[in-house]
Amino acid sequence: MAETYVTTAYERLQIAHLRWRKRAQKWISRSREKVSFVLIPNDEKPFAQIEISIGMLGFLFGLSLSLVLLSFGLLVYFSFFFDRNLSLEKKTETQLVSFLFYDLLSQDLRDSVEELESTTESLNLLAWEEIPEKEMITQDYLLKEEFHKDASELDSNLLLFQQVVTTYTQFGVRLGNLVPNFQNAIDYLSMRESIFYSMPRGRPLRPGVGVVTSTFGYRSDPFGILPVGEYHSGIDFAAGEGTPIYATGPGIIAVDTAVGGLGKSVRINHENGFFTLYGHCSLILVNPGDRVKRGDKIALVGQTGKATGAHVHYEVRTGLDAPLDPEEYINLD
Repeated sequence: MAETYVTTAYERLQIAHLRWRKRAQKWISRSREKVSFVLIPNDEKPFAQIEISIGMLGFLFGLSLSLVLLSFGLLVYFSFFFDRNLSLEKKTETQLVSFLFYDLLSQDLRDSVEELESTTESLNLLAWEEIPEKEMITQDYLLKEEFHKDASELDSNLLLFQQVVTTYTQFGVRLGNLVPNFQNAIDYLSMRESIFYSMPRGRPLRPGVGVVTSTFGYRSDPFGILPVGEYHSGIDFAAGEGTPIYATGPGIIAVDTAVGGLGKSVRINHENGFFTLYGHCSLILVNPGDRVKRGDKIALVGQTGKATGAHVHYEVRTGLDAPLDPEEYINLD
């Protein structure tokens, strides 16, 4: 009986490897063969000739087929299987509308800030006369920021959020620089207003009541005692006895003391060192320590003390200085 030869697994693998290698070499050899494409116009003369290997042609065909299948698959997916996130789309649209709204508001805010800057400059010029606003306060410690934006980028809605945030940040910096100057001018004007309203202003009698019988300064002695005359430290308003006398400014009633023959008199201490005197009263209606406002009734016209008739002697003074001409303060009204 003849012996049979049985191949081993290793030998079978070698045989299979050689077969596939031979086939591969065959396919490689065939793929290197070239195919020519000739473009022939109507005059039947070759215009161009393109040579491409069969392997490259197969690769391009496979790539084209893959792209077509992928496109078809995506079309089917998005047409029948894709689940749109409607809530996300609605939220995105809402945010876009919101940013557009704030972008419109930023335009109005820009106009308001520019108007406020102009008003603040005018306010500082009013408070500090010819000192320009930029010299009022050093800006070294204030917030400063520079922003650089590409104008072409603002055409895209995708950057609308960045535009709105940048705009509002710019206004924040401008307002931050503006507030100290504005507040400084307001404080100064408020102080001036406080000084003005604390000063004595106007007449001690109602408008149209009484007449001026003696002005401030040197005059002849109404009693004829002093031939060279005398210095009159106030203004006399003649009126019927019992006519109400009113405070010309806010202050505190001082201790009642008769000064220089003024008879029954009232002294009001005002802020900033001012005080006023109301002399020759027939009746005092306030007590020392009372706080009065401008226009409060404090006494009645009389002729107590050294007087030739019913009138109120009105003086304006500051501290221990010489008396001031009341006419200047009467005309403040």
